[in-house]
Amino acid sequence: MKEFSVFRYLKQFSLLIFLLAAIGALSVYFYGKSQQRYVASTVIQYTNDGAKEGYTPDGSPLHVEEIFSPAVIDAALADLGYQSDIDFIRSNCYVEEVIPENQQKLNEALLDKGEEPSYIADTYRVYYVGDNDSGEEFVWNVLDAIVNNYYEFYAGKYVEQPLQNNGVSVLADGNYDFLESAQVLDDSVSEMLDYLLSKRDAYPYFRSIETGYTYNDLYQIYNFLYNYEIPSLYASILTNGNTQDVDLLMSRLKNDCEDMQLYIENRQERADALKKLIDTYSERNKEIMDYHYHSSTQEIGTEYILKDVEYDQKNAKKETTYDGLIQEYVNLNIGIRQITIEKEHKEYLLSVFTAAADRKDSALTPEEIRDKIAHCVDLATEYYRYVEDTGHELNRYLSANYLAMISSIHVEPTVNIKLYLVIAVVLFLVVGGIVAVLLGRALDFIDYFRYIDKTVQLPNRAKCDVYINACSGRLLDENYSCLALRMDSLGSLSSAYGREVGDAVLKDFAMILKSFGSSNGFIGYNGSGVFLAFFPDCSAQKAGVIMEAIKRQVQRYNQVNQEQTIEYSCAAADSSTDNIFEIRQLLRLAMQRLDAKKNARNVSGESGEDIKDPAKTKSTERDCDKQ
Repeated sequence: MKEFSVFRYLKQFSLLIFLLAAIGALSVYFYGKSQQRYVASTVIQYTNDGAKEGYTPDGSPLHVEEIFSPAVIDAALADLGYQSDIDFIRSNCYVEEVIPENQQKLNEALLDKGEEPSYIADTYRVYYVGDNDSGEEFVWNVLDAIVNNYYEFYAGKYVEQPLQNNGVSVLADGNYDFLESAQVLDDSVSEMLDYLLSKRDAYPYFRSIETGYTYNDLYQIYNFLYNYEIPSLYASILTNGNTQDVDLLMSRLKNDCEDMQLYIENRQERADALKKLIDTYSERNKEIMDYHYHSSTQEIGTEYILKDVEYDQKNAKKETTYDGLIQEYVNLNIGIRQITIEKEHKEYLLSVFTAAADRKDSALTPEEIRDKIAHCVDLATEYYRYVEDTGHELNRYLSANYLAMISSIHVEPTVNIKLYLVIAVVLFLVVGGIVAVLLGRALDFIDYFRYIDKTVQLPNRAKCDVYINACSGRLLDENYSCLALRMDSLGSLSSAYGREVGDAVLKDFAMILKSFGSSNGFIGYNGSGVFLAFFPDCSAQKAGVIMEAIKRQVQRYNQVNQEQTIEYSCAAADSSTDNIFEIRQLLRLAMQRLDAKKNARNVSGESGEDIKDPAKTKSTERDCDKQ
């Protein structure tokens, strides 16, 4: 059987090892990719005074989980323009406390003692986990958008008031008349002016980097719209009584005037009743005061009256009720006056549009009025974007004083594919090497039991047939030699000393042949003491050298073993000298020459004693006319 050689097996199955390593590495790579997750993380810290006690700037309890509230996630996705499920994003977010190492040890010590730690963290690490399909950039963008929107959410809820709404946006959806559109614009801009005025007073030195405006600049911009553009729109509508449906508008105005008149009458009736009650109370109070001043023989000052009023709980209650009556009476009169002014305005509008209904001409067409309304709406919408951007920036500025990002966003994969890929390549190379050694050795065993002659430890007749069949399908190269050898003394040795001795000498002869040809060609045992040897790239001269070397080795062997000597015959044929390039024909020629030599020996009548004499050993000479 072939000698155990790890390197031979690795070389023999190198392709198999490479394929196994490649397949294993690819399997690990694709599995790792399927299991890959990307984790984006950052550290935020609440910096307000009450954060260490778990409170927000307005004193309410701090809830860190609000960073993943639906409002924040929805705003983040809107900023990114991603269409994703809010619940899916929220399910992949989580927050953990960042506790200093010394505080962590202190907490553990308190827990060991059975005490509850009182430490409240103000620093937290925020995570967002995305799958492999999302990619690193998506994960980074999502967490960045979440943190930015949380700053605005946190400042808007706990630090700053919410942003002012854009009131003119309703004009895009509603079916408003010209006059109603102008009133909506007027009310919306007026509310915005109040909002900007409060912001200007609260943050007089804040200037937006994005818009370049301060709140005073924005106030002046809206003030121009309020003082010039909207009055111009009113003038265009009222001067000529422009409307989309004059009958419908007049009907609304009449109904408004009637409702206001009913409101005024009801409130006036209530005010009159209160006036009577107040007068009655005043007269009663005057009577009581006169009684106290004139019924007593001694002088009684106001201290007594006030003391009496304070002592008498009913009078105290009436005193309090009197103040409430006065306040209600004043409010009623203010409301009546306001509604009266508004009613007069409605009546004026009604008169304007009534007069306009009788006229047929108009300075501006409805299309021109619509264009003026659209112009005012566009200005208000454009200005609102300035206000909104400035408000967002102010919220971020304010939140920076109460909420800080300690570290930048960092994205890490959960699976180090490169590391696992290297490990997989090394592992599968080792496994492939082990498989190659086991497979190679298994094939050696199979080859040994199937193709090795157990007596001479050379390839048997079946293996010779396999070799010959493999070479028979092609022409032989030049200088391809074929040797046929027969151990002539095998029969006599077996008869004289027994089969075991004959097999032992046959094995020794095989070892001699193997030492000269196994590395250069193929040597096999064809049975009945006949050996076949095939040597590619072996000229006739080289084949003669090989046969001469075999002859010398046999002579040395016979000198040592004079009782059991080796006698053999040898014949050769080569493709170039014999002009035969088919292996079977070349073998047939070698065998014919071997048989011819045997017949020649039989005719010569050499005795067995001569055979045993080492000096008379019949080594082969090339039986060829060209030899």
